[in-house]
Amino acid sequence: VQNCKYRSKQLSMRFIIFITTLLAFMWSCYWFIMSNKYSEKVSIWSDIGSASVSASLSKIRGFPNRFDTKITNLEIKQASSEPIKIDRLDVMRLSYNSSHYIFAVKSIENIFGNSFTFSKGLASAVNNGEVAPTISFQGEDVFIDKKLILEELNFKIWPTTDLSKLNFSLFAKTASNKDGEIDLSFQGQIKLNSDFNFDSLIGFISNIDMLGNISGKLFVEDIKGLDTVVRKDLNSWKIFLKSDSPEKIPSFIQNLNMVVLN
Repeated sequence: VQNCKYRSKQLSMRFIIFITTLLAFMWSCYWFIMSNKYSEKVSIWSDIGSASVSASLSKIRGFPNRFDTKITNLEIKQASSEPIKIDRLDVMRLSYNSSHYIFAVKSIENIFGNSFTFSKGLASAVNNGEVAPTISFQGEDVFIDKKLILEELNFKIWPTTDLSKLNFSLFAKTASNKDGEIDLSFQGQIKLNSDFNFDSLIGFISNIDMLGNISGKLFVEDIKGLDTVVRKDLNSWKIFLKSDSPEKIPSFIQNLNMVVLN
């Protein structure tokens, strides 16, 4: 009887080991097949090798649960300004969830005519079956043109039923200055001159050229919400602020070159 029980346990263990090995083998095959498809998808979406985009794409890593790839020396031509340059862009996705992408970046040159660097810069794009993905960004120690401007920057862009309009919210904490550290928040909408494009990297960047304006309310500490419009004025971007008490606006904001007080 004891021998029968022992053999039964052995058979059970062998069966468990066999099933575990089989599942691991099947998952490995799935991961390698899907990682190749994912690599092709990233390459096609990023337009690498086209006339407008140049970059190097690394092999897919992240086995067994993720697809991670690295894009280096990324340069994207813009219609009306200098090319956008990103030294390194990490693209990550869970192998079992194709609706959520994460992007990590440390520096971006020539966005709205400025260069940005971060000690931490993470963006995510989540598609919940809506007409466009929800895009979120978290940044720490934000330098603009090599000057520390913000200790913290968080923003979110999500779709409306009209693809030429996007909801936009922002929270930021300024770096320490003579006004101290200031909390800023914004609620409003982005208006485009055409429908929002996320089908390719070139299409996504083209949204910048299609940007009509950003309008809404800017809240600075306990100051009443300021009517705010961000739009291109001739060849540069300007932030137009309307306030009944402009003297209450921190000098940090008033002294920004792109700010115009009404």
